[in-house]
Amino acid sequence: MNRRLRGVPGFVILLAWMAAAGCGDEPLGPEAKSLATARARWESAGLEDYAYTYRMSCFCPPQLLENARVSVSEGKVSAVQLLESDIPAPPETYDVYATIDDLFDRLARDLASDPAVFEVTYDASLGYPTSARIDISEQIADEEYSFAASDLVPATP
Repeated sequence: MNRRLRGVPGFVILLAWMAAAGCGDEPLGPEAKSLATARARWESAGLEDYAYTYRMSCFCPPQLLENARVSVSEGKVSAVQLLESDIPAPPETYDVYATIDDLFDRLARDLASDPAVFEVTYDASLGYPTSARIDISEQIADEEYSFAASDLVPATP
């Protein structure tokens, strides 16, 4: 599948939902505009093969709380190196790590749920999310999370 088309239907649905939710005089919120702009910048870069450093903070498996170097090939996680323990993550755990498209998809879903906290920063040149702090509901414990993504480099052929 063409890299630029992957993930578009869900994103288009999100924009349609946000537009419908903002019917009347309300424009799209600044978070939705920033997310859409950043994702467009990321998609225009056309990267399917890259590596980046990822760290999650959540009520989740301890392995995910360690800084990791995530390698992505053809739009899928292909390798993960745990940086503090200096060991590769087992392939059967790759599904707990995210591609940049996965991060965008999660942010879009969370934004659509009208979270209590939605704070995201994006890389100025490539548009990928470099940090996020999300709290879906102040009434629910342990569903909030944050992540950091940095040092993204295209894979060399």
